[in-house]
Amino acid sequence: MSETQPRRRADARRNIEKVRQAAADAFSAHGLDTPLDKIAKSAGVSVGTLYNHFGGRDGLLDAVVTELADRKVTEAVAATQDASAPWQRLVAFVHAICEGQAADPAFNDTFSSRHQSAPALKAVCDQSLAFAADLLAAGQADGTVRADVTAADIGLIFQVNGDLVRAGSGTGRTRILALLFDALRPGAARAPLPE
Repeated sequence: MSETQPRRRADARRNIEKVRQAAADAFSAHGLDTPLDKIAKSAGVSVGTLYNHFGGRDGLLDAVVTELADRKVTEAVAATQDASAPWQRLVAFVHAICEGQAADPAFNDTFSSRHQSAPALKAVCDQSLAFAADLLAAGQADGTVRADVTAADIGLIFQVNGDLVRAGSGTGRTRILALLFDALRPGAARAPLPE
């Protein structure tokens, strides 16, 4: 009996890896709402096996998408390093996140605040908004960003961008982002933002 237990553990490890790969492929192709039964079928396992190893969608998202999201956020942070002024750093960061959303449905769903009950994935989003808050504070301190903009507003930009990506609005998305960037500037503050 002990000779078969290691084999089952090896089978379980293979099943876990098959599910992870199938989920990564499906989420990147179709977004985070991909049905779990389709992922299990693609992995060649039962949906029960998926639930047994990952506990459901949130566990699978944390296991599979968190690494992708963290990598894209790290790239967005790196995109700010070449900018010399706070405004340029903020624009570089937001633009990099928005382009990441346009390039990958899983990242798009992550940053348009879907499936926020996956704790590790939510932590990546929260860290990115904390970084955006630091960029905003620097821009507000030097007068290049309007004083009433908050990190939550940046989160809303990601949500709007995500909706436009899902709608397939390429040129419209670029135009709306340009308008939103203009709205962040002090000259755009004609009236206080509503609470």
